[in-house]
Amino acid sequence: MNKQRLLDRFLRYINCPSESGSERSFCELIEQELSALGLEVKRGEVGEKCGSNGFNLYAFLPGDGEPLLLSAHLDTVSPGVGIRPVIEDGVIRSSGDTILGADDKSGVAAILEALETLHEGGLAHRPVEVLFSICEELGLLGAKYADYSLFHSKQAIVFDSSANGAVVNRSPANVVLHIAFQGKSAHAGVAPEQGIHALKAAAEAVSHIPCGHVDELTVMNVANFLAPGKTNVVPAQASFDMEIRSFEEETLQKHLRETEQAVKDACEKFGTQYTLSLDRHSDVLYVPEDCKLVTDLFEVYRRLGAEPFCKSTYGGCDATWLFANGIDAVNVGTGMTNAHSTSELIAVSDLERTASLVVEMLTKT
Repeated sequence: MNKQRLLDRFLRYINCPSESGSERSFCELIEQELSALGLEVKRGEVGEKCGSNGFNLYAFLPGDGEPLLLSAHLDTVSPGVGIRPVIEDGVIRSSGDTILGADDKSGVAAILEALETLHEGGLAHRPVEVLFSICEELGLLGAKYADYSLFHSKQAIVFDSSANGAVVNRSPANVVLHIAFQGKSAHAGVAPEQGIHALKAAAEAVSHIPCGHVDELTVMNVANFLAPGKTNVVPAQASFDMEIRSFEEETLQKHLRETEQAVKDACEKFGTQYTLSLDRHSDVLYVPEDCKLVTDLFEVYRRLGAEPFCKSTYGGCDATWLFANGIDAVNVGTGMTNAHSTSELIAVSDLERTASLVVEMLTKT
């Protein structure tokens, strides 16, 4: 692994803007670099489904043994244009007016540097499969629409977490609901009794929906409460959005039933109707700590001087879609810190350790 080349690579990547929906230039750059290293590269034209001008990238490198899938996402949050990195005391940070883009270009850089290390050294390695996705930050969309029939791997490592040494092996199912109430408008001063108050019904429902950590497995939240109209008109429409994340499918379904019952009770009380739409962002992910992928990662991390640990997180990542498609996938930390903020940073040593981890996992016998 060439440390200076890795640093230069990371800086090159963050200077190629790829905010979610506008990833095309970065997709093309990574496509060219993968091809130059001798990988078979295919485009996944999922941009239209994701609302992006970019595309997923699938890449393949033959080897001996069991294949391993490596994954990271190509998009960043905003503000991600005009990034001016500052390197000081072994740390790369944002200049303070944009993100840095370590989320997730640190993962992309580590994977590409490892592949170039294999290429230039002629190192024996296992078969390598790569998925670089778009629009992860918009709801894991690139991974959601990826073509998993192309992959033969039964195990995958996603490089999209924070602490170096962290192995995220458990994450929740995540559903987002939009609930709309339909009442009847009437003049609020002259004939309020002729109206059916959609806002009151929605407020009644929300008052019976718990938020926060509602049990040891689940978090819930309500947002975007809307009831457009004038103060002299009984509101005929109201709506809100909500999210449920749970580590257990049965518990998730229980909270969905209770939520809908709260809505039905409110509608019955105020005489309104309702519609409920549900968008499932991800399923439950769980990879046991004693599975070979995790134990191999622990062994390599310790050899590289990091103390590994498994963790669960309520946050989502592409690993959930890999897992849903039959691939045991974990999400490892690259060292990115303060992601999604203008104080984002990453230590050069963490970037180097992540690239070394990839090399070790690909050459491990």
